[in-house]
Amino acid sequence: MAPSILSRKRDLVYLVFFMVHLPVMLAFDLTSYYPTAIKPAWMTDIRTFYTSTYGDKFFYDPPPWFPLFTLLEVLYHLPLTLWVIPALLRSDPRLPLALLVFGLETSITTLVCLAEMLSWKHLTTEQRGWQGLGGMYGGYLAVGVFMAVDCYGRLDQILSKQKGLAPISKKEL
Repeated sequence: MAPSILSRKRDLVYLVFFMVHLPVMLAFDLTSYYPTAIKPAWMTDIRTFYTSTYGDKFFYDPPPWFPLFTLLEVLYHLPLTLWVIPALLRSDPRLPLALLVFGLETSITTLVCLAEMLSWKHLTTEQRGWQGLGGMYGGYLAVGVFMAVDCYGRLDQILSKQKGLAPISKKEL
């Protein structure tokens, strides 16, 4: 029987992250894919409020590459999130590999978005800072980097035991 999610603190953090990530994707990030006839007005209202408050051009004047990132969210983030929530609850042994890939992909794409956002001249200090887009994108980047490093360490522990190697990290998972 798998150890309780409550005893696996990092996995619990990941579970909370993905449980928040799922509705954010469905109700905000991916709403441009919804047919207008079925998209509720509140989704448009949230985007309008968000862009007017934070000045996030990705949602009203995106660079040419940004639609590729939202497509990646539809084709990769959404299916992975739907798999990873129950996988975290059951402590699936494939989690470290799946989360390593997710953490790396998320870190790279978020870093690109953060660099682009920091180049926008129209943002106020508050919008650019930790209380605005800098905090949102920076927090997302931090989660991605932490997840990638953590899961690399987990895989290193597994491979080291199987191959009789000295692990890079001495910490037991």
